Amino acid sequence: MIQTVQEAMTENVVYITSDQTVEAAARIMARFSISSLIVHEDDEIVGILTEKDIMHRVVAVGGVPKEVHVSDIMTSDLITCNPETTLEDACKTMQSNRIKKLAVSDSDGIKGIISLTDIAQLQPELMEKIRDITLNAVDEAKAEDIINLMKRDEGQHLEFKSSLRIDKHRKEVNPALELTIMKTICAFLNSEGGTLLIGLSDEKEVVGIEEDYKSIKNMNRDGFQNHLMSLISNYLGNFYLKYIHIVFHNVLGKDMCQVNVQPSSKPVFLTNKGKQEFYVRTGNASRPFKISEAADYLKERWG
Repeated sequence: MIQTVQEAMTENVVYITSDQTVEAAARIMARFSISSLIVHEDDEIVGILTEKDIMHRVVAVGGVPKEVHVSDIMTSDLITCNPETTLEDACKTMQSNRIKKLAVSDSDGIKGIISLTDIAQLQPELMEKIRDITLNAVDEAKAEDIINLMKRDEGQHLEFKSSLRIDKHRKEVNPALELTIMKTICAFLNSEGGTLLIGLSDEKEVVGIEEDYKSIKNMNRDGFQNHLMSLISNYLGNFYLKYIHIVFHNVLGKDMCQVNVQPSSKPVFLTNKGKQEFYVRTGNASRPFKISEAADYLKERWG
């Protein structure tokens, strides 16, 4: 017998406004023994907040719950289904979007919440289909990755930068910042590889890259990635793009960019104003090598 979402959903939905604090949200969840809240603003549904959001985007990164607002960490793109959706279709929707809960709505508004647990209790045979979502391995690994990186200090394989191109003090584009990042990537390529975090200050304050977004075409993650890859192509060369992998994270409501750099199979020279420069990572700095130093290093590293 086909069963619908309406038969399994939790009807008593609890709401919170977007301007309330995460601390207040946590207290509401504890009071009602629930793990998610529907967020509204001016009588309109604007998102959903889950326990996972609080744990990964606030607690795990050292945020202060009473200082962070719901709007900073909620998921604004609320994915919904209607009450007549079958449990199997709801499961597929969650699987494709890698989420564990769906808001249930019709023309009159939100009717309830359906979770993987609700579906599993009513149709245990669907457990195998939702196993990958329950583990949510990709998202968990990404969250764990950024948390561990933020706990570490800058060094041979790790560098923090507040911004790609916007000078935080002058509030304008500063090409020197882009050049510094290219030097770091060049040094990682010529050494043992490394990770560059953009949007995190030297003091490990999450400042985000939203100001960078505003200064580039397509003011979003895709635009940021395209601009960064164009810089690498122009300064270092297209050959080395294959050694670069970019990942984005949302921490405390702000985007950060993680640039993973693999060691290059051949020497990398940075072209700056028509001149070639050679950088190597030494400790927590990207150090320029003189011609004689570079020659010895090239021979030792690549033969």
